[in-house]
Amino acid sequence: MFVALVLAVIVWSPQQTGRPAAGGAADAHYRRGLEAERINDLEAARRAYQETIDREPGHALAHDRLGFVLGRLGRTADALSHFERAVALAPTLFDAHYHLGATRWWTKDLAGARAALEAAVRLRPTHAEARYYLGVTLRQSGDVTGAIAQLREAARLAPSLALARLHLGVALQHAGDLEGALTHLTAAASLDPSSVDTQNSLGLALMQSGDADRAIAIFQALIASDPSNGTARLNLGTTLMQRGDLNAAVEVLAEAVRRQPESAELRYNLGLALKQRDDFAEAEVQLRRAMELDRALADAPFTLGVVMWQTGRGADALALFREAIARRGDFADAHYMLGTVLRQQEALDEAIAEFRFAAKLNPASAEAQLSLGQALAIKGDAAASATALAEAERLNTLKSNAQASTFAVGVGLERLKAADLAGAIKHFREALRLAPDNPRAHYQLALALRRTGASSEASRHFAEARRLAPYLAPPPNREKKR
Repeated sequence: MFVALVLAVIVWSPQQTGRPAAGGAADAHYRRGLEAERINDLEAARRAYQETIDREPGHALAHDRLGFVLGRLGRTADALSHFERAVALAPTLFDAHYHLGATRWWTKDLAGARAALEAAVRLRPTHAEARYYLGVTLRQSGDVTGAIAQLREAARLAPSLALARLHLGVALQHAGDLEGALTHLTAAASLDPSSVDTQNSLGLALMQSGDADRAIAIFQALIASDPSNGTARLNLGTTLMQRGDLNAAVEVLAEAVRRQPESAELRYNLGLALKQRDDFAEAEVQLRRAMELDRALADAPFTLGVVMWQTGRGADALALFREAIARRGDFADAHYMLGTVLRQQEALDEAIAEFRFAAKLNPASAEAQLSLGQALAIKGDAAASATALAEAERLNTLKSNAQASTFAVGVGLERLKAADLAGAIKHFREALRLAPDNPRAHYQLALALRRTGASSEASRHFAEARRLAPYLAPPPNREKKR
């Protein structure tokens, strides 16, 4: 299809085009084009719009409508040319900017799409679909915060726009707001139960939230509806792995590989499940095949290197970890494991270099600092060893405190459900004592404080929550005292 969302035909008016109001043959052809579009006679519409332009080259709406028809006829490059001409002729014509932006997005010209869609949103801020396309473009460009803002507004303007809910949910999940992601993905699934993408995304979010049973049910239903759905089989297999049901995971992933033997992703995940089941020989077969099928997939040689290391084949492990790094130079875990094997082989200088680089790539890795400290101690550098070991201890404390903080937030939410507002506030404060940079703790404390009337302190915590996690926008205050 040309684009996922289609504007209804808008009848021309002088105010829309900026051209003088004029009757005559050109406008008669234009109106014939509109009528042909209405009855879906695209070729007749194309001829009518072209005749309009032949008679009046400055007819911006004719260029826009011709571009739209050409797009539906599969002539995307020609469509873009006419949209661009329409924008040049009538810079305030919303339709032209919107169609140009959506079509550029369709052709993966994200920078061009963004410029056109931002113009469209400026011209018509209440147009939900324009904001949807802008949000999707921003997310694909890496601007998750901007994407969330546009998709939220699209969903507010058009609550029944399932695509906006879907992509908002995915963006929130990417940003770390799993609760918000589940809310919008559930709404999207309710609005469009037939959407396979929505069901898969909802299942993945449920898996991440720890609700494996519901995720499994969704993936099984997708497979029952379409046995060729490799994505659903992959997601089912990984969910079963996460739940610890390795035999079932292997069975599901093996069937997926049987159906799609050239899929590196499926073979990699089957190899991972076999490795976790300690079936190292068959895991090696699958991981080697995944390496061959996708020479950019760094996880395959890395995981195979771990298999080699676990089975006492250090030299093979070294080669595989180096292959993983060659495929992805910033692969912190591969540098760490390479250092581990080098240390076991008493190549201390090389091991220390790898541990240092792993710690640089992943400053939160206590394991890298610990191994670095131990290797430096063996080397005899007591001062540097003490520094690394102290950093490892600090990182482990931070990790432990962060986990305890998350748990305290959960307890606070349970107290709220039990109508114990004071108890909830106590636990949210404890969460912040443990991890002052926990955005969810700031956000939940702000909500609870607002209910007590402590609006000033609540505002401070809302601000801090949003600074740490921009997607955590304060909801409307329904607790204002009368």
